[in-house]
Amino acid sequence: MLDPELQSLLQSLRGRIRRYVVWDSVLAILAVVLSAFWVGLLVDYVPVTLGGTEMPRSARGILLSAVGLAVFVIVVRMLIDRLVRPLPDDSLALLVERHHPKLAGRLVTAVQLSRPGRSGDSHSPDLLRLVHREASQSVDEVDPGRVFRMQPLLQKAAIAGPLLLLALVFAAYSPNAFARAAARLTLLSDARWPRRAKLEMVGVDLPTVSASNIQDSDPDRLAFENGVMRLPTGSSGTLRIRAAAEDAEVPSACTVYYETDDGTRGQSNMRRVGRERDGYQSFVLDGPPLSNLASSFSFSIQGLDDRLTDYRIEAVEPPAIASMEVNVRYPEYLRDAGGENGAAYDLETTYQAGLRISEGSRVTLEAVSSLPLGDMDAVLESDGQETRLTNLQFSDDRRSVKLNLDHFRSPTAIRLVPSDPSGISAQAPFRYFLGAILDEPPSVSLSLVGIQSAVTPIARLPLECVAEDDYGVESVTALVAPSTGAQQDDGPEDENREAGDLPTTADEPIAQPLQPDRDGHAEAVIDLRELTNSGRIPALKPGGAISVYAEARDGYDLEGTHLTSSEIFRLQVVTPEELLTLLERRELGLRTRLEQTVTETQGLREQLAGFQADRFELSMERQQGETEQQTRQRELRIIGLRVQQSGLQASKTTEELTGIAESLDDLLLEMVNNRVDSKDRQERLGSGVRDPLRQIVNDSMDQLQQQIRAIEDSIDQPQSALNHTEAAIQTTDQVLLELTAVLEKMLDLESYNELLDLVRGLIQDQEQLKEDTQEERKNRVKDLFK
Repeated sequence: MLDPELQSLLQSLRGRIRRYVVWDSVLAILAVVLSAFWVGLLVDYVPVTLGGTEMPRSARGILLSAVGLAVFVIVVRMLIDRLVRPLPDDSLALLVERHHPKLAGRLVTAVQLSRPGRSGDSHSPDLLRLVHREASQSVDEVDPGRVFRMQPLLQKAAIAGPLLLLALVFAAYSPNAFARAAARLTLLSDARWPRRAKLEMVGVDLPTVSASNIQDSDPDRLAFENGVMRLPTGSSGTLRIRAAAEDAEVPSACTVYYETDDGTRGQSNMRRVGRERDGYQSFVLDGPPLSNLASSFSFSIQGLDDRLTDYRIEAVEPPAIASMEVNVRYPEYLRDAGGENGAAYDLETTYQAGLRISEGSRVTLEAVSSLPLGDMDAVLESDGQETRLTNLQFSDDRRSVKLNLDHFRSPTAIRLVPSDPSGISAQAPFRYFLGAILDEPPSVSLSLVGIQSAVTPIARLPLECVAEDDYGVESVTALVAPSTGAQQDDGPEDENREAGDLPTTADEPIAQPLQPDRDGHAEAVIDLRELTNSGRIPALKPGGAISVYAEARDGYDLEGTHLTSSEIFRLQVVTPEELLTLLERRELGLRTRLEQTVTETQGLREQLAGFQADRFELSMERQQGETEQQTRQRELRIIGLRVQQSGLQASKTTEELTGIAESLDDLLLEMVNNRVDSKDRQERLGSGVRDPLRQIVNDSMDQLQQQIRAIEDSIDQPQSALNHTEAAIQTTDQVLLELTAVLEKMLDLESYNELLDLVRGLIQDQEQLKEDTQEERKNRVKDLFK
């Protein structure tokens, strides 16, 4: 059995070994935990002081997991594993012997030979007792502390001690900061470290895109949802933040750091807006990358030591109008004019610039979108007035929308702003313009054939009317309106009466429908004698007047009617004698014109005679530097110009004679239409003047013009030109003889007319004398009864 002193030594050594293991493990755990605490604190807080951000929760989780794993390994490997390991006495005795060589193996021998149940050893009991005694005597010389190595404990303590001391000082100096650090590193809190500056995200102000030109609303303020915001491509928003000013320091500048999806990096400075209000200072960014947004990007904002991170703006393609279909149904009066009544629409076309639509049509616009639509802002502008459409018809798939314009009356501008279901809208209105084809009133012109400014009470009024309209004329009517006026007793009606002196209409006009042909031409004859005999108009008396005009109406029935009147012909009612007097005055004017024409023809003859006398040669001085050929060319050009003047004079004479003949035609036709019984005058004017003039124009004047052209063509051949000139002079002489004969005929007519005037004067004097005699007789009879 082992000596009690030796047994006590071994037990004491066993306990000290276990305490050594515990302290070694505890110091290792403290070193790991405190090192991780300070490293985590530095990584978490130091970037904040430099304007960065705290260590993210994921990184803190990794650090906490690593510390937990390290502590677990220390507890298992360094503590539990060593504490549960057995410490036998002989091992402990051997450990003591190793550090105390003076024992010379006595302690190990005593322990091993004193083990209970040991057998088979050959030793002397006395020797065993001697070994025990010597070992027991050496116990006092054994120092258990020499068995342990203190360096590992001191190394761990050198790490854990200062770190623990710093932690205690930190906890005592700033309990809140220590608690915040512990809570953040243990993932119990995500509270941020306090900073000098305090930034807050406000949002993005996006201008409101409206289809109206009048509306000027404030921009929409959009907020980030979980750090993400969707904005339409092409938009130009304004990013807004604010910095606390009461309990924090206001940064002098804030910077936005961004990175687009295509890898482009950049930064933009935000500008300070205004002064501090309500304890905050505002900062805005209205430039890149938000201006004309092209692609998505992520960004962060730094001001002093505060930073707003993990924000993202996604660029979303807004809906666009891919195509616009225009369906038109014309108004009923146009459909009847040529439309197909069975068709739903009369015009179906794709919109194109310059499209014009008839007024009064019902227009349906169908806009097809590139994306499904959530809503559509639609505004019509017409005549300076804007109207917002609300009766929009969306298709089932929301890819198209119909807009109805029930009463299209004037040029209209359509502005559309489509938006998707999330509110992302186009950044500019889609503009369309529809021109209006206004239904113009019909045009109508009226002319009187063979009637001038005066008519007899029994005259015929031949009418020629032309009525035109874009969509066809509905009706054309000729109207005759009798007017009242005072009887003129002192002579015939003056044809130069002022417009203000014309009689006024007393009765309703008489209408006579006209039947125009496909080109709008219509002819009719209004017989005043038949109208008077039938009682449709009162008897016309000389001194009065009638108004003749035409009216045309089209099928327009939208607002009122389109009724157009032609020029009004106001005709004086005169006696046949007064009408003949007017015609005689016009004959006198025609005779004057004929005399002037004869004079001009004589001048033409003299010019031709000059060509013959000069024999187409000019005496011109040769200019210095000119050759003989050049001089001749100049002479020929001058002669040619003179011949051309002769040709122009011949053409003028022809036109003048033609005009006189046509004027005579009008005189004759006017006598026929007014039923003036003057057959002798008609025959003399017709066969004696008009027909010879036409004969002269068709024969002699035509021949003269051909001869003058032949002269012009043969200028460079003097002999041939002289021959043609001689023939032209003969023709001119013939024309002068014929015109002189016609002029004498007109002079004979004038003399005849003068005789007629004398006879008319005698008749009028006789009638006046008769009336005066009757009036005197009446007065004498009245005097007898006085």
